[in-house]
Amino acid sequence: MAKVEVHSVEGISAGVTAQHELLVINAPYPPLSEQRVQPFRQYLTVDGLSTGSHDMGIDGSSTAVPFYIPANASRDRHITSLNFLVGYGSSGQPFQWANGTALTNGMRLFYISRRGEYDIHEAIKTNQDMFRLSFSPLTTAWELRGVGALNDFGYFISMDLTRMGLPFGIKLDAGSTQQLACTVRDNAGTDADIFDVIAYGFERF
Repeated sequence: MAKVEVHSVEGISAGVTAQHELLVINAPYPPLSEQRVQPFRQYLTVDGLSTGSHDMGIDGSSTAVPFYIPANASRDRHITSLNFLVGYGSSGQPFQWANGTALTNGMRLFYISRRGEYDIHEAIKTNQDMFRLSFSPLTTAWELRGVGALNDFGYFISMDLTRMGLPFGIKLDAGSTQQLACTVRDNAGTDADIFDVIAYGFERF
């Protein structure tokens, strides 16, 4: 193991933390070097492509249907948040799915990494399961009006993945088979006229 000392022009030594990390500070001004990240936004789709179907209000009771975001071929992809939209014809309750009966098997929200599959939520069956993904308390104004062209009622849920101990979100390594997925395992479209998920984050190259 090589021993290296780092000094500034003035002879000041660089510090090392107890975790063996070089102690640095962020400059208060924008860097002059090329930016190496770019924003990312895409629906979870049935084939993983940005052009694929993102309508998750389907019948997956006999054959489960995964909707997912795949890894990019050449850039590391970080998913930092998920935005869910559920729309339906008349007013619903938290214990229901949309404005009908709670689902039996629900939707499995998970990601695939180098070490295997990890559940974020093993079975989303009700509206209140969705509410809990947002880490925010439920208010009396959770239900919106005028959602979608044909829907009077519905709600949005925004999930911050960085609050789950993932400071840069869920990383999908470049060139890998990793993915973030939500698998529909019931007839999610009987009561939900609209159900889809958009992933937000950034890509590093």
